[in-house]
This record gives sequence, C-alpha cells and structure tokens, in this order.
Amino acid sequence: MSSVTANVRQGALRGKVATTHTGKTYYSFQGIPYASPPVGPLRFKPPQPAEPWTGVRDATKEGNVAPQLSETTRQYMGDEDCLFLNVYTPQMPSESEGGVKPVMVWIHGGGYTVGSGNSDMYGPDYLLNHDVVVVTLNYRLGVLGFMSTGDSVVTGNMGLKDQVMALRWVKENISAFGGDADNITIFGESAGSRACHLHVLSPMAKGLFHRAICQSSVAFRGSLNTPVAERTFRLARHLGLKEGASSQELLDFMREVPARTLVEQMLHCRSEKDKILQESFPIRPTLEPAGAEDTLVSEDPADIIASGSFTPVPIVFGVTSQEGYLYGSVLGKQDAWRGLNANMELLVPGAAAKTPDERRTATQEVRRFYLGDRPLGDDTFVQFAQLRGDANFVYPALDVARMHASVPGAPPVYFYFFDVDTRLNLFKTMFGASKYKGAAHADDLPYLFRFGLLKPSGPNTVEGRVIARMTKLWTNYAKAGKPTPGGDDIIPVSWPAFSADQCKYLEITNDGLAVKENLFKERMDFWKTLHSRKADLKTSS
Repeated sequence: MSSVTANVRQGALRGKVATTHTGKTYYSFQGIPYASPPVGPLRFKPPQPAEPWTGVRDATKEGNVAPQLSETTRQYMGDEDCLFLNVYTPQMPSESEGGVKPVMVWIHGGGYTVGSGNSDMYGPDYLLNHDVVVVTLNYRLGVLGFMSTGDSVVTGNMGLKDQVMALRWVKENISAFGGDADNITIFGESAGSRACHLHVLSPMAKGLFHRAICQSSVAFRGSLNTPVAERTFRLARHLGLKEGASSQELLDFMREVPARTLVEQMLHCRSEKDKILQESFPIRPTLEPAGAEDTLVSEDPADIIASGSFTPVPIVFGVTSQEGYLYGSVLGKQDAWRGLNANMELLVPGAAAKTPDERRTATQEVRRFYLGDRPLGDDTFVQFAQLRGDANFVYPALDVARMHASVPGAPPVYFYFFDVDTRLNLFKTMFGASKYKGAAHADDLPYLFRFGLLKPSGPNTVEGRVIARMTKLWTNYAKAGKPTPGGDDIIPVSWPAFSADQCKYLEITNDGLAVKENLFKERMDFWKTLHSRKADLKTSS
C-alpha cells in the first residue's frame, strides 16, 4: 500500500493511495482528530480545538465512532473519543495542474443517536469520479451529544457544535488536500440534513460553507421544541439522581455515569406518549437559552427564516416518495396499532394544533383525509406511512423551501423528489416495507455513496444510470452552485429554481429526470390549511 503525506495545522498525516471501484486513484486520510477528545471535564461541553502532535500521525484507518447501539446487532459500540473526520481527495496540491477542487462535507443521519461517517455506508467512490474532495465526519450522539438542562449549565446541541468545529477544521486545512476552502458544500440526510439546515440558520457556522443540500429533513416551525431537558432529568432520575436535583447536580451526576450505561439506558427518558409513538431517537436538537455562551440556535427556525437572518447560500431541499416507510416497525404489531388508534392526536404535529380543541378537530380531519372510516393497521400501512411522511418530512420540506424562496434577495432554492425503486433501496427492506412500491426514507443514499457490502452496479444498469445522474447533479451544484449548468448528456433537463408561486421540482425516477410542479398538491394543501388555521388562531387570540 503506497502512502502519502499531508501537513495540517496540528501536524503531519500519513494517508494511503486507494482506488475506486472503477480504478480511479485517490488519496485517503482517515481518523483525523478535528477536536480534543470530549471526555472527563469536557463531557457535555462545547468541543475544544484539536491538540497538535509530533511526528507523522497514521491516518490510514477510521477513528472511533460515537458511543451507540449497533443498528444491526443492538450491541454497544464506539468510544467517547470520537471526534474524527475522513478526507478523500482526487489530487494532492503537488499535482494540482487542474487547480483546487470543490469540497463536499457529508453530515450523516441516524436520528442523532446512531451512525458515523465511516466508509462501510459512505464510501466516496461515486462522488470522487466527479473530481471533488469528499469529507465525512463523526460527531457526538444521543445523550452525550444532545442532552440539555434547559439552562446555561448544559445548553444542548453539542453534537451540532462538533460539526461546526469540523467545518472550521476543513476551512483551515482543506487546502493541504487540494481542496478549495472558498468552495465548500455541506450536505446530509435525515438528522444530517436537519443539521445542515440548522447550520444555514445559525450564525455559528457563518462563513464556513457556501452551499447546502438538505435530503429529507429540515428545521421547521416547532421542530426544536422537543422536551430534551425534561427527558434528560427523567433519565438521570432513572439512573439514581435524587428528586429535585439542580442542573449543576445533574451535570455532576451524569459526568460520572459510564458512556455505555447512558447509551443502553437512554430510552428510559421517554414519556408514555413517546412510547406510543415508538420514539427511538428522543434526545436531539433543541432550542438553547437565549444569551447563553456558545449558542447555536435559540430562536424558532421559522422565525429565523422569516427575519432573513440566516447565512445567504443556495440550498437544495428534497424528499423521497415514501418517507413514511421509516415507521414500518409497527407492521405486524397489533398492540402498537391499538396504541396509535387510541392516541391518534399524537400523529398531529404541535405546529399544526396546540390547544386540546384544535388537536381534537385536527385529528378528526387527519383521520378522515388519510383513512376515511378505516382504523390504523397493517392493511392501512401505506396510508399511515403517507400521513407520517407528509406531516414529518414532505410538508415541512416544501414549506421551508417556500419560506426561503420568499425572502427578498435570497439565493436560489432547488427542490427534488426521489422516486427510484431498485435493489439498492436497502432502507425500505430494513424498515420491513420491501413489498411496497416507492423510495423509503434514506433510500437515496446508496445512489450517492458506495455501501461497502454491496457489489457496485454496472454503468448500463438502471442503478448505475441513477448513480451517474445523482452524483452529477450533486457535484455540478457543488462546483458551480447550479445543479444543471447545461450542455450535459447525463442530465438532459434544466432544473429550475423553486419559487413560492411556482413550486417546480426535479423528479428523479428509474427512467430518468423530469421537471414537475406542485408535489402532492391535494395532500400538501390539506396540511397548509391545518397549519394556516393554527396561525390565524394565534394572531386572533
């Protein structure tokens, strides 16, 4: 294995020369520390800069992942010393006859509870074929990354602050890998997508990136109202904290609890309502107290967008055709269906109805619109999946895109709809929904990244053609800020910007690309009416 050296601010790194599945050479630097280990007194604190090292540091293997339960084995894995990133580049500066390359920084999803930037899921091969530098990263997850006391003792969102620290590191060091520090695109899916959107909205990451791609999840009205502090205290009491303890006492107590215990016991923070909803990612981003030090976000996302006080960068938003297959764990579970039928008001987002009367009315309307007079159950799973997918992903993404596009002078917004269905739709299978048509939440990922266990698709297969289109669109955008700059045989259409009065989007299917308008119009109008009625009530009260 040939090695290659790069010099960053902290010291020298030894990476390796690798090849993509198509034989293209690239340089891989893995397990680079971008912050100090968040352990001991730094647990639950904002990240601190990485310490320098002497000699040449080995960067040929991935670093520790954040503490979590494996999605496949449900066994504990990871280490608190987890703030590492990976850089994959098609050329080193010494070979830069083509100049510096655009940089794409990937933020992984997993409900802020599981996942990593590792190449078993996020292999860079397909993107590297388009001459960009790819960066993937780990950040703190679950209780260790997102617990909050609701005040300045632990403000929350440490995992998001880790990501900002990683972006600072990229900005300062990416030129050592042939990357352009003045052309950085952040992109992510699900929790990683919402994180990208929060970085657009937060002043903390301003100047650290130049475009964003948000795949399937956004920061929308009310999305940061999760009762994280309440859940944190509930978990701490379950672990032995005395009743009535202060925030400082909670912090001191939680610093002594082993990371493994925090991960394995996390679901004990849930309320009865959370259990009915089968909430498996309960500790996540939350509003921070205004005026606290190192604040990432202390205002509702919708208010930030409306005020125009976000980082003005172009943004791509998009969804898959069947986001709600994510909730396939209820299939075959009569008790779960019974709980949902009896508590259907829990499926109505707080942003659409707040008072008991509003919730009752909204629940009846939602039931009637999606189910008619049928109960929730295996035979109405598709309707249930549409309801949850529309409420949690599709309507918020379209609404947020509309809000961004309405800000005077804002950079362009683009929207896509991913409806590809092939053997690469791994997540649909993982969620137990493989017999249903369409693309589940996260089913777009294997068309952007090489999943280590999958045999690569040939260029003339349906899968290969979709990979070629998707990666070309994403990297075109990273290079020039326009996904379809024109003159391209793989991308025969021009993807127009999204506007509030013309909701045009790019549809991506097995057969190709098409520009369409007003996605799921009837369903989206239904949610718009519910949300605007709530807004009217708010203004008149």
